Amino acid sequence: MKKLLLAFLFAFSIIEFNAQCTEIVGGFGNSPDGESYHINGDVTLTLNTNNTMTLNLASNFSTIAGPDVRAFLVDSDGKSDAVLAQTLIADLNHFEIGLTKATGQQTLTIAIPEEKDITNFDKLFFYCLQFDHFWDLGTFAKFTQNSCSVLAIDTHKIDRITFYPNPAKNKIQVSNIDGVSAEIRIFNVLGKQVFHQSKITEKIIDISPFKKGIYLVKIDVDGKSKTQKLVVQ
Repeated sequence: MKKLLLAFLFAFSIIEFNAQCTEIVGGFGNSPDGESYHINGDVTLTLNTNNTMTLNLASNFSTIAGPDVRAFLVDSDGKSDAVLAQTLIADLNHFEIGLTKATGQQTLTIAIPEEKDITNFDKLFFYCLQFDHFWDLGTFAKFTQNSCSVLAIDTHKIDRITFYPNPAKNKIQVSNIDGVSAEIRIFNVLGKQVFHQSKITEKIIDISPFKKGIYLVKIDVDGKSKTQKLVVQ
């Protein structure tokens, strides 16, 4: 029975996340003014845990020199690259990453504006701000909760959710659940679900029908989960 419990607990405690938060930017070569404006070399974007974005331009990076060529993140909003290339940066949902040099390795990090939802952005613009002139643009896969653990629910939020008393006899109370949309399941040691609440609306759970023994309480919040042992006396 003890081995069965340990195996069951292990199976329910595994949380899988893709921790990869760097995306390759590609598809450059969109300047209507010719190849000299095109971006060449390796370009990546990294979403950091402190709500910042880092643009990495490799040593092979190059483009035509300009007086004020800056990098911007842009939400294409479904527009084609050809249309975007003819659109002023001011008319697009964007935020600036920073001033770039024409060649060589560069790393630029910027705080993501609080009012911007990073999951909407899918284009990287190089744009001469001084002359309001388009340089080139590339495309990257949007950062999502599925592709980047940085965007998953705050781990501290789910870690704070717990229940008491434990051991318990008739009732348990869920704590630190205010303002969090969570789901709770309780399983016996055989893996049978004996309780399920798709949205925790009641903080007090009646466990009086449960037989004495060990149970597992699984709490899910936005795709992330935690499992705790419950002893019913």
